[in-house]
Amino acid sequence: MQLSVAEFAKARGVSRQRALTMINSGQVAAQRVGRSWVIQQGEVNQRVANRRPLSSKMAGLLVNAMSGKELRDLDAQERFFLGTYIERLRDDDDPLRLLYSWMRARQINAVEVAANTLDIPEIAADSRVVASGISDPRAGLSVSAEFEGYIGVTDLDRFVQDNLLIRSSSPNIRLHVVAKRPARPVLLGLVIADLVDWNRPREDGRALELLKGVQWRR
Repeated sequence: MQLSVAEFAKARGVSRQRALTMINSGQVAAQRVGRSWVIQQGEVNQRVANRRPLSSKMAGLLVNAMSGKELRDLDAQERFFLGTYIERLRDDDDPLRLLYSWMRARQINAVEVAANTLDIPEIAADSRVVASGISDPRAGLSVSAEFEGYIGVTDLDRFVQDNLLIRSSSPNIRLHVVAKRPARPVLLGLVIADLVDWNRPREDGRALELLKGVQWRR
């Protein structure tokens, strides 16, 4: 479900001008539709970002680092900044909020829709999506009534149509839309970033546990 700026501001309990400031500073993810902004319903309950998002390239490098991947072919500047981000993430008192702030450019946007819970196993098995976040086994969460995964932008509309997914104020499917669907299984860094986005105690706890277990490489 998409909200206008005024609807988001009312739901969040802030002024319209404050909502626009949050959008322009990157604290809230929004999309331009014509001359207006639209905001996903899920943004209402998100934690507030305290930093600007990283570039898509740097977000990808941080995902690789969180996934324990060996990082090659980085120039000196990229290696320096990545090292700085890793140190800040390891030392910050609220690393989840920092990750939430930084990692928004890992995706084009996130789409939340609803499906019959009986259809979720079939939806999860669709070759056009790959499970992540709460639906990835490494999260260790039992969420049979929900599904989260990545999907390529060119597959999104047909996937929604084929699986009879609908916009709803009570969605149970979250699709991270990207230019190209990642391989299975998705990188651990994506699982961690996705868990952080839920801003729920159980997901936050698992994100912290996974983050503490990261074997950082740079």
